[in-house]
Amino acid sequence: MGSVQSLPLMRLLRPLSLGLWLIIFFVEAQTIISTGSNGNVLIPILATALFAAAHAQFWYEESEQGRRFHNTIDRMRGRTYEDENTGMPNSRHFVFELRRQMLRSMRSGHGFSLVLTDVASFERAAEHVDTMLPAMAKALRQALGDGDFIARLQGPVFAAVISDDRDVTADEKADRALVALGGCIPLDVAGIVYPVISITGYEGEVEVRDFLRRAQRDLLATRSTDTTVGLRNRQSSRPSSAA
Repeated sequence: MGSVQSLPLMRLLRPLSLGLWLIIFFVEAQTIISTGSNGNVLIPILATALFAAAHAQFWYEESEQGRRFHNTIDRMRGRTYEDENTGMPNSRHFVFELRRQMLRSMRSGHGFSLVLTDVASFERAAEHVDTMLPAMAKALRQALGDGDFIARLQGPVFAAVISDDRDVTADEKADRALVALGGCIPLDVAGIVYPVISITGYEGEVEVRDFLRRAQRDLLATRSTDTTVGLRNRQSSRPSSAA
């Protein structure tokens, strides 16, 4: 989500420099033809240099090296909205989307739910982090579908904004997500590490932080009451009940 393109002024310089170069070229050519003199050579040289510089900047911006450079700069400025490990929206992007959904809900009256996912004892799977996080992101996207906004907040915590006007309810999608996340747990830590999911419905909060505090309390409450055995039993029973 970060900016990987040149500034609007730099993009505007491309057609302007081309137009300026053509005008100067034809004016100088007409001067040489009509007077027979060489004219001012410096002006065409400067116009050509401006034209070449603007196009060189554009080509650099469009190159992979240019994109990496801008991503690095954006990360330093804190403007990147994409998580590096998973390619999903990050917490900064999530806050913007959550605020948009809250305003939309207040205007239209259509509710939504916030689904938070976590992984209990995640530190026990430290050696699998590099493979688990991308797998979890992919599994959540497949389980929830493309219509809902999903972001990685921090560590193994993911968030999904699910509108109530969807054909599938937030509870049903949370069940799917729980099963999908369970499949991302490596076998060697499956008895210790397990996913936890909470669902928090929007109740008209005005401030984002108030809604997030309530969602975080719901996640902590779910995590404190769920056990590994209970979650495994729930996961094993869901496919049969859905069938």
